[in-house]
Amino acid sequence: MAHEQTIAAYYDRLSRWSCLMSALGRAPDGASVHRALADPRASGRATGTRIHDVIVDHLPPKRAPRVLDAGCGLGGTIMALAPRLGGQYVGITLSPRQARAAIRAVERAGLSRSVEILTCSFDKPPAGPFDLVVAIESFAHSADPTSTLSAIAARCAPGCLLVVVDDMPEAKDGESVELARFKAGWQCPVLWSGSAYRSALGALGASILVDHDLTEECRPRSLGGIRRLEWLNRTLWQVIPASGWRALMDSHYGGLALERLYRSGHVRYRLLIAKLP
Repeated sequence: MAHEQTIAAYYDRLSRWSCLMSALGRAPDGASVHRALADPRASGRATGTRIHDVIVDHLPPKRAPRVLDAGCGLGGTIMALAPRLGGQYVGITLSPRQARAAIRAVERAGLSRSVEILTCSFDKPPAGPFDLVVAIESFAHSADPTSTLSAIAARCAPGCLLVVVDDMPEAKDGESVELARFKAGWQCPVLWSGSAYRSALGALGASILVDHDLTEECRPRSLGGIRRLEWLNRTLWQVIPASGWRALMDSHYGGLALERLYRSGHVRYRLLIAKLP
């Protein structure tokens, strides 16, 4: 419970950061706060919505699916998938702030009849059963990914498709300074490698349909740019002693560490699609 409260506070900070970026004219694409990927629809510019196109392109057809978005954030993924796939959607988040924002976004999009947003734990998901589960950058925040995955699988209909998109360290790499900084800043107590995901899914009897490395489509800054922002981040952390501000700066600092990890190849951004029995 304490960990879930910590994650809820982290998601709240992420929402406030998105609002700050919006005020500075650097708003995320729509309601999406996912990793920005090179987007051919935007002339190669990296967008936070590109991942939705990638998911749809790799999904086997599902007719009017019942969909769980495990970690729905501000609702961006649901609003991207619902018009394309149809069906009924439930989005869950630990953050009441995110849930309120997602509900407003769903209402503005005219999707209220097919979408429900709930504030609840990933380990106690709604009853379902679901035909499709999407977990984008959410399992990384679980204190016990095995339990989380099992709890969600228990809510799945036979043949359910499970889509996982997340940062996955290379199994051969140890705990580097950058990896520890990323995990601390982004509240990732257990960060599974791709092989750990495949093993856990296999234990559930799932078959892997897609294992796609998206790292080359990420656009981390140059090392010089990362160093300059790290210096600015630590300077702002020192001069503004408010705990909330420092926690926000620590999250941003963790993001800069992730950019280093992408550049070094020590963390890969991967898409896994598995079919449950």
